[in-house]
Amino acid sequence: MLTQKIIELNRDNFCLKASVNGNGPVAIVIGSHKYYPRTFSENLKSKLQLVCADTKGFVPASENHMESDFTVDKLVQDIEAIRASLSADKIILIGHSIHAFMAMEYARAFLDRVSHLVLIASSPITGPEIYKEADRYFEESVCPERKAAFATSMQRFNESGDQSFVARLLSFGPRIWYDENFDASKLWEGIEVNSVGARIIWGSMFADYDLAQALKAIKCPIFLALGRYDYFNPLHLWGKYREHALDLTVRIFEKSGHTPQLEEPDNFDEELMRWLDNKINGNLWKHFILIFMTNHAKGLSRLVFTSLKKQTAYCRQ
Repeated sequence: MLTQKIIELNRDNFCLKASVNGNGPVAIVIGSHKYYPRTFSENLKSKLQLVCADTKGFVPASENHMESDFTVDKLVQDIEAIRASLSADKIILIGHSIHAFMAMEYARAFLDRVSHLVLIASSPITGPEIYKEADRYFEESVCPERKAAFATSMQRFNESGDQSFVARLLSFGPRIWYDENFDASKLWEGIEVNSVGARIIWGSMFADYDLAQALKAIKCPIFLALGRYDYFNPLHLWGKYREHALDLTVRIFEKSGHTPQLEEPDNFDEELMRWLDNKINGNLWKHFILIFMTNHAKGLSRLVFTSLKKQTAYCRQ
């Protein structure tokens, strides 16, 4: 296992932490410095330097924290501060679930800092509309075992008395994971969610988000990873938004729900690294061809000019 390093950054009475794993191009994963390293493979960390960075939503709440601390602009500036602290000129930026919107907002604000954008299990719509669509998608799906598991899970949640953010998220397991009986509690061990921030980030912050405009503004290549069994984000909703992206690659993982990087790590790593290699080396090859054609054109122009000059001199004789 590769050695993990923890860095800290103080931002507006918040101590943001980031775990640094692996070697290679810098890839910042927005969210939690504890949760997200548990979802990415050691193999991927050997190829990328994964920097899993807290947002203010994963810093334990204190009396100094106010609702005004949780705005899109401030979260974007926090990401920029983390990038600057790493002295990374350009980064691969990764956003999973709600954090995909933060990633897109950073990519819009700092066009020259993001070389590649990776969105995982991201929904194209937000607010009450996504809940309505997700509920309908689940209801229309013929999966009696999954629905029975979900009913049991919700009953346990309602009877437990624990109405916390994490407890509620765990209760939705059968709608989040390919394996409807998967227990995700270990992923959340030792993780605190800021109660003030959670209400805003997972509530009002992106309630009226305009994905079409965001995609139009983003100039870097985008990799969108979706799980076939993600009942939080129905796949078909992305259909009408694809045309707005300049360079979008979509991969659907057949045995995944909301977290394909953990549920199908080998397939996820292979597809992501193939895409990165294609975009990096493909662009280098295009650049080489452009230089070659430009120089070739210049050489041809010189050849034509020299020939015309000789013909003019001959005619004068």
